[in-house]
Amino acid sequence: MSPPHDLSHDDQQLIDYLLHLLPPDDTARLDEKTIVDDDVAERLRIVEHDLVDAYVRGGLSGRTLARFESHYLASPRRRENVMFAKSFARSIDRAAADAEVPTPAPVAAPRRALPWLVWSLAATVALLAVASSALLMQTLRLGRGLAVAQNEQATLDGRARSLEQQLAAARAANTDAAGEIERLRDAAGAAARHAASVALVLLPQTRAIGPVPTAALAAGIEGLAFELRLESTDFSSYQVALKDPAVNGILWRSGWIAATSSGGQPSVVVSVPTRVMKPQHYALDVAGRGPGSAAEMVGSYVFEVVPR
Repeated sequence: MSPPHDLSHDDQQLIDYLLHLLPPDDTARLDEKTIVDDDVAERLRIVEHDLVDAYVRGGLSGRTLARFESHYLASPRRRENVMFAKSFARSIDRAAADAEVPTPAPVAAPRRALPWLVWSLAATVALLAVASSALLMQTLRLGRGLAVAQNEQATLDGRARSLEQQLAAARAANTDAAGEIERLRDAAGAAARHAASVALVLLPQTRAIGPVPTAALAAGIEGLAFELRLESTDFSSYQVALKDPAVNGILWRSGWIAATSSGGQPSVVVSVPTRVMKPQHYALDVAGRGPGSAAEMVGSYVFEVVPR
């Protein structure tokens, strides 16, 4: 049979919640309310007790019985509650049977033969038996309620810990995301500074007199990029040195790098840090070497740094 018709709308919704008959949104809402609202949690316990009692007493049938056995009894804790309820019901039935006082058999003696005191004692014994049965029922019910409340509290504690763990994970994810955003900003700034570098294409110095290529130093530029054209690629690697002609001294030297090709023309591409330069003339001396051979001078490239 279905749940009683005199249930309130909220109680019927709690029964549907216990039997997994609510839509997901309503289930999630009740999950939250049973944690944050003590009145809802207490009402849910009462409705659950009544539902279990109805099942134990054979008061469920049809769809409600099917959902109770297929979904409610799927939980080990709930099966334990049902077993406790069955044991409780058997205890109540035994106590009620023991409390029954048999009706005295009629005797042939006149009614006055039975003293009034005996009838009074019999009535008192019957009342005590009934009171003892009621007290036993109340004690068993309270014990069952305490056990169920303890189980419910353990479930609520588990839900609270789960929500705390989810909150901590969300905070950690936000921290990681903020760190990744900061890293991407730094990378974008570095890329912008690198993109701001000036690129010059230089040809080897010859005896002919011509204009000297110039490069302007601007704020924020960390390096000047040079493409040094080669007449041939006789070596496997090349090294570039920045030379100050005024003092004939080396200010900076690159590592050994391989030649590249630009438009079919071999060249060496190198970036010279601007911190070692100031407005004046400079030369880039290129040396080459092959496997197992010493370094040889390949060419010199002149340019001038001017302020912007």
